[in-house]
Amino acid sequence: MIVIGGSAGAFQCLCDIFKKMPQGLPAAVLTVLHTSQQSHQLAEVFQKCSAMPVVTPSDAEPIVAGRIYVATGNRHLIIRSHCAVSWMGPRENRHRPSVDALFRTAARAYRSHVIAVILSGALDDGSAGALAVKARGGTVIVQDPREAVVDDMPANVLRQVKTDYCVSSKEIVPLLVKLASTGPALKFRKPTPKQCQILGEAAFGEMEPFGFTCPECGGVVVKIENGRRPQFRCHVGHLFSHDSFTEAHGDALERALWVALRKLNETQALQSGLARDPEISERMKKRHQENADVATNDMRLLHQILARL
Repeated sequence: MIVIGGSAGAFQCLCDIFKKMPQGLPAAVLTVLHTSQQSHQLAEVFQKCSAMPVVTPSDAEPIVAGRIYVATGNRHLIIRSHCAVSWMGPRENRHRPSVDALFRTAARAYRSHVIAVILSGALDDGSAGALAVKARGGTVIVQDPREAVVDDMPANVLRQVKTDYCVSSKEIVPLLVKLASTGPALKFRKPTPKQCQILGEAAFGEMEPFGFTCPECGGVVVKIENGRRPQFRCHVGHLFSHDSFTEAHGDALERALWVALRKLNETQALQSGLARDPEISERMKKRHQENADVATNDMRLLHQILARL
């Protein structure tokens, strides 16, 4: 299992790597490149660079050796139960997709069978993920920071993780082919597309909150045990009984939903206006109309939620 992450300056390097990857590579390749939220054609672009099939999971699909999986804009690419999942999860290191999210889930699923590659990029997304790969016996390869367009990501991994290889971009593919061909075989029962689809519809990462926030100011709330009935106080002094805290949170939830409804209403109006623009192509008109229809449906669902409050 090969996972590759990069950011600023990594696009051309990735394209060069994909050009040299042989068909029939005995490994799947999953890739995260930091992109804008509107970048949804990376798979098509990289397909022009590669002899291997390049895909973006629409939701979730079985992982197949000899195929390249690319994260789309504004979605994490993660691994669950041998499925490549496109997930609208919380941002990590201010990014979605995040290199750490991919590396971490790959390490949990495949442990010593993972080869992680860090390419050019700013800041340090990927360092924690590379550490997770290394901690579970995987292999970490870093592009030589001296040749990277932006050296932050590879340099941070070198500082924080005991990497196995630090090589130039030209040496990465021969090294990957060698490691994938000589490493122990990865055996697992391949899931069906239906099993992956069910998995893709599930939520990941949700957990019990470590604490509550003040419905008045959003600050951290401390629970004060005062006899039988606790009180809740934030760090600027807002104080609530148990019952009033529950009521205030309900009011704050309603306010947040009305704000979301307002933004959806604005989105619907903007997208509908763009769909009627005579100067744009029919393809773009269709996309804007689809976005307007989605916003309309979301507003309907929000009205149903508000009606239950």
